[in-house]
Amino acid sequence: MIDSRTVGITKYQAFCALLAAIGSFNFGWNIGSVNIPGDVLQNCVTGHDYYGPFPSCIGVSSGTVWGIIVGCYALGALMGAVLSNYFIDRKGYKFVLSWFALCNVAGALLLSLTTSVAQFIIGRIFVGIAAGAANNALSTYVSDMTTPRGRNVLGGGVQFACNLGIMLDNAIALGLAPPPRWRILFALTGVFGLINFVLFPFASESPKWLISKGRYEEARESLAKFRKGADIEAEFNDMVQSSKENKERTEDVNVFQVIRGKTPDNLRHQLLCVSALMFFQQLCGINAVIFYSTSIINKSTHDDPADIPTLAQILTFVISLVALIFTFFGMVLGAYFGRRTLLMFSHGTMAIFSAIMVAGSVKDITGLVVTMVFLFNAFFNLGVGPIPWATAGEMTPRYAMTAMSGIGTGIGYIFTFVIGVIFPPMQSAWGNYTFFFFMAWNIAAVTFVFLFVPETKDRRIEDTVKVHSCGIHIVLGKKWQVGHANDKKPADLATVTPNFTSEYI
Repeated sequence: MIDSRTVGITKYQAFCALLAAIGSFNFGWNIGSVNIPGDVLQNCVTGHDYYGPFPSCIGVSSGTVWGIIVGCYALGALMGAVLSNYFIDRKGYKFVLSWFALCNVAGALLLSLTTSVAQFIIGRIFVGIAAGAANNALSTYVSDMTTPRGRNVLGGGVQFACNLGIMLDNAIALGLAPPPRWRILFALTGVFGLINFVLFPFASESPKWLISKGRYEEARESLAKFRKGADIEAEFNDMVQSSKENKERTEDVNVFQVIRGKTPDNLRHQLLCVSALMFFQQLCGINAVIFYSTSIINKSTHDDPADIPTLAQILTFVISLVALIFTFFGMVLGAYFGRRTLLMFSHGTMAIFSAIMVAGSVKDITGLVVTMVFLFNAFFNLGVGPIPWATAGEMTPRYAMTAMSGIGTGIGYIFTFVIGVIFPPMQSAWGNYTFFFFMAWNIAAVTFVFLFVPETKDRRIEDTVKVHSCGIHIVLGKKWQVGHANDKKPADLATVTPNFTSEYI
C-alpha cells in the first residue's frame, strides 16, 4: 500500500469538497442576487401589481434603504462567521456545514414570499448567516481532509464555486427578473441549502478536528475514508503528534488578546497588515460592481429598465463570466509571482480603470465605461480578491490564527455592508465622478502594500513571525534572511535577522 501522504485526490475527497463548495456557491449566488432584478424590486419599473397576496415589487423610494437591503447580507454573514466559530469548536465542521444550510432554506422562504421591505431584509440576513458560516468553515475543512498534492486544486475549486454562483445567478436572473418570476430566483438558494443539508451526513468529519478532541478512533476511520486504499498510519501519527505539540506549545488566544497585544509574540504588524488588506479589499470598489453593476452600466447605455433583459443586465452577466475565467488566471499567477507584486499590480490597475471609467462617464462613451467595468472586475481576481484572505494564515502563528482570521473577516463583512449602504446615495450625489472615491483608496492600498506588507510566498510561517514580531515597521529597504517553505529542515530562528542595507526581498 502507498503512503497516504503521497496520494492525490480521491473520489470521496472530491465528493466532500463538492458538498462544501455548495456553501461557497450559495455565498456567491446571494451576494449578487439583487443586482439584475434591482430595478424591478426597488423602482417597480414594470408596474405595481399583485399576484394573489404577493406584490410585483417591494418598492423602495430611498437609495439608503435600498443600500441597507443590499448590505445587510454582509451583516448576516458576520453573524454567521461568529456563531460558526462557537459551533465548530463544540460540534465540528460537518455540523456547521450541514445545519447552517437550513438558514438558506429559511431565508429563501422569506425572500420568495416577501410582501414588505422588513421581511426582505430579514430574509437577506438569514441567507447571509448561512453564507458566513459556510465561508468560515469550508476552507479549513477542505484543507484538513486533503494532502498537499490535492489542496491547491480543491482549495481553488472552493474559490471558483463562489464566482460560479455569482455568474449562474446573473445568467438565470436574465430570465427570472420580471415579476413574479424573481421570487423563483430567490427561492433557488433554499434548494441548494436543502441539498447541502440532506447530503452532508454522508460526508466525514475533519480528522484533525476529531484528533484535537481526543476522538482518535473516529479520526482514524475518517482519514481512512479520505485516503481510500492507502496506508494512513504515518499520516495519522503525524496529525496526532502535531496536535499534541500545538497544545503543549501554547493555548490559542482570542480576538481581544490580539488587539490588546497580549500575545507571546508581538503581532502588531501582522494585525495592521491583515486589517488593512481586508479594509482595502472592500474599499477598492469591487462590491459596488458586484452589487450595482447593472445600475452603473445603465447610466451609460440609457436602457429602458422595463425592457427586460436590458443591455446593462446582459453585460452584468458577461462581467461575472469574465470574472470566473480570471479566477483561473489568478490561481496560475499566484504560483509564479509574489503576494506583494500581485497586490500592487491588482490595486494599481484598478485605480487606473477607475479613472478611465470616470472619464468615459463624463464624456458619455458607453463602450469605454463598459470595458473598464469588465477590466476592473477581472483584475480584482488576480490579486485583491484571493490574497487578503490568505494573509492571516501566512504571517500569523498557529495559536493566533483563528483570532486574526476573525478580525480580518469581521472587517471585511463590516465594510462590505458600508459600501452596500453608501453607494446608492453616493452615486446620486457624485454622479459620473463616483469612482474617483475608489481610485483614491486603490492608490492608498498600493502605497500601504509597498511600505508595510511583507512577502510571504514560499516563506515558512515561523520565519515570518520571527522577523516581523517587532512592532509596526516599514519593510522597504530590509532584506530578511528567511528560509524557503520547501526547505527540509527548519531554519535556525535565532539567525533570522534584518539587514538594513539591502533591498527588501
